[in-house]
Amino acid sequence: MNFSTKAFCDEGSAIIDLIAFGVLLQIPVLMFATVAISTQHQSFALEAIARHAIRAHTLWPDKQNTYQVVKQLASEFGIPYSSLKWELSCRPDPDCKKADSIATIKVRLGELSARAIHAL
Repeated sequence: MNFSTKAFCDEGSAIIDLIAFGVLLQIPVLMFATVAISTQHQSFALEAIARHAIRAHTLWPDKQNTYQVVKQLASEFGIPYSSLKWELSCRPDPDCKKADSIATIKVRLGELSARAIHAL
């Protein structure tokens, strides 16, 4: 049996393997990191929108004012307003004008959601 030594020669291929596998393995890691960062950004944005909208509604209890605040904050965070869903509720007074009312706002973007509660 005469084996050729060229078939079993690994000379010079380690650096090529390292570069090739390094690039191939970095792509999924970078994709995962990008998705995670985007989700985190959207989560922080929803929390900020809910928090600021409930403060605005507490200072000036008018749904039109709250609508403007939510719309402006969504544009500042780079979130299209059309993809946001938000709901404002007040109890026991539905207009949130009595001193013992509790205002709650829920903001949703796809599967993410945030809620803010404030007593008047």
